[in-house]
Amino acid sequence: MAGYDLSTDRLYGHVTTKKGRTEFLAFMRYLRTLHPREVRIAIVLDNFSPHLSTRTTNGLTEWAEANNVELAYTPTYSSG
Repeated sequence: MAGYDLSTDRLYGHVTTKKGRTEFLAFMRYLRTLHPREVRIAIVLDNFSPHLSTRTTNGLTEWAEANNVELAYTPTYSSG
């Protein structure tokens, strides 16, 4: 899993044996630690199934709201 930080021009990543919802949520928590809580961060998510499953699960939405994180999903079938 990887995340690119536009503000620092750095790529962050975690290597995992699985790419499921649990690992994805752990990576999201890691990304949040890279900036102070008062700084709002936006995370753009593609249509990978663990990302989509969190769209319908209130856990990630509630976590994002509580941690000053904005989630943005790319449109289905958009070029990437």
